[in-house]
Amino acid sequence: MGLRYRAVIFDLDGVLWDGEPLYHEAFNIVLEPLGHRVSDEDYVNVIGHGVEEAWEWMRERFQLKDAPRRFLQSYDTAVLRLLARPLQPLPGVAPLIEELKRRGVALGVASSSLRQWVDATLRGLGLDSTFGAVVSASEVQHSKPAPDVYLLTAHRLGVNPTACLALEDTATGIAAAKAAGMFALQVRAASTALPPLPNADLVIQDYSQFDLSLLDGAVSGR
Repeated sequence: MGLRYRAVIFDLDGVLWDGEPLYHEAFNIVLEPLGHRVSDEDYVNVIGHGVEEAWEWMRERFQLKDAPRRFLQSYDTAVLRLLARPLQPLPGVAPLIEELKRRGVALGVASSSLRQWVDATLRGLGLDSTFGAVVSASEVQHSKPAPDVYLLTAHRLGVNPTACLALEDTATGIAAAKAAGMFALQVRAASTALPPLPNADLVIQDYSQFDLSLLDGAVSGR
């Protein structure tokens, strides 16, 4: 009998690697010269959102006079400079990917980040030739929590969305995956992990808890 889930689609930041601290640092690189500092409590409000939404939140939080688009170029420069540093996947990611590939499971990435950040991150992680489809917020009309990025990833993999298992770390990501008709699994392995999300079909603390029988549909959601 074939697998219940024939594709696994990963979010990027907070799922494949502990990326949120880097984006947090980039916000401060841009804002500290203006006399502002983004605290941990501030930053949690933008995790999982697209870059323009995040900068709109920053504009309101710090009463910035300029429109969010005024900061996008300097933020992009800061992010890409930071992404040039050595990057490491979260523990357990590499062996899980190898096992999924061995079982013939299609692999994809569906990210709210910009395409240039996604590509730079996957190169830095040594995963740039790993996935059959990589889709970013740059390629869809509506970012998460809309399902667009997941639907396009499934389409490019040639797999029905209902036969896809999505790995996410944020409420917007879980909502996007479920809106696409996918089984949505919350991974809490990153340093910025959110509390267990009530709309996730299943929650794991790290990749040691990923049960491969999920692929057969043998593990039910909560």
